[in-house]
Amino acid sequence: MIQFFRFEKDSAVEAVYSVISGRESVKFFVKRAVKLVLFIYSTLFLAVALPFVETPFEPVYFIGGFATVIFAVRYINHIVGYRRFKGGSLKIKSDGVTLKGVDSEVAVPAGDIRYIEHNILGNVVIRCEKTSFSFPSVLLNPDEREILLASFVDMAPGRTRIYRKVWEFIDAVVVALVLAVHIIQYVVQAYFIPTGSMEDTLIVGDHLFVEKLTYGPIIPQMAGMDGPIHLDFLGVRDVQRGDIVIFRPPHEQDKDYIKRCIGVPGDKLSIRGGHVYINGEKLNEPYIKGLTFDDPETSRIQGVVPEGKLVVLGDNRENSMDGRYFGYLDIAKIKGRAFVLYWNTDQVFNLDFSRLGLIR
Repeated sequence: MIQFFRFEKDSAVEAVYSVISGRESVKFFVKRAVKLVLFIYSTLFLAVALPFVETPFEPVYFIGGFATVIFAVRYINHIVGYRRFKGGSLKIKSDGVTLKGVDSEVAVPAGDIRYIEHNILGNVVIRCEKTSFSFPSVLLNPDEREILLASFVDMAPGRTRIYRKVWEFIDAVVVALVLAVHIIQYVVQAYFIPTGSMEDTLIVGDHLFVEKLTYGPIIPQMAGMDGPIHLDFLGVRDVQRGDIVIFRPPHEQDKDYIKRCIGVPGDKLSIRGGHVYINGEKLNEPYIKGLTFDDPETSRIQGVVPEGKLVVLGDNRENSMDGRYFGYLDIAKIKGRAFVLYWNTDQVFNLDFSRLGLIR
């Protein structure tokens, strides 16, 4: 935020503001280096993890890249300012301002000061008729920085208040957005059922929560990565037969599907007579609707399930686009496990709450 001030010698309070040093300076630069890394990471992450948009969402690259460049320029400016003013200070007296740097000391008489600028780089710039002097006010302790700025007369206090409120609003929105997307990606996400492929376990209009903790987090494929990374060692357990999972199928990378896991790595799966057999035994499936049809000669899932793969089928076996059509599912494509059914508009408005609760 850019602010402009007047220097009024009659109201100037004599004080010395010293640049941070030692552990404080180390903490300052480490903290901002971490923030710079987080700026870069958040830009790459949001572009591929934002819900309800086609990813990668290119506007995020532009906005995040622009913000990152500004922050990087500020960080470089802080380093340059620290090298110039390490151990230095800014002194205010009624007759002017004195800037003390590493190799020099400049006294600026009050009569020569046209105005004082606090710019976006975090510097206080003293503007004179033919020259200007810059001091890195960001390298002061936060309390001292506020006192320093308060010792000058704001030339546009109304604008400053508006800018500050706008900045606080933008900052709050961005932080909330980043946190929300991380929660959606790694903890829990709400979903809506638009088709009948999982009837009668899940029906059209169901709203449910999908939790992301059981199988471990999946880092989405960001720029520079060959693919998503499944951190299964952070999970509670592996995917099991019977789990209802959310995933991106191989043939539609921009659309989420929900199906039931039927086969896990190492299972020998076969479909015959309208039923599923695992390792030679008929699978007990009280949840299915209809018969399970598949052509053994052209099947993409019958046989031994490979490592890192799953077989997923819809509960409505006669009306489901599932593994019989797109083949084995890469475990890394799973986004979470269906956990709680919390709403179905038609049923709730009819005072029917019988289906709400844990999904099995």
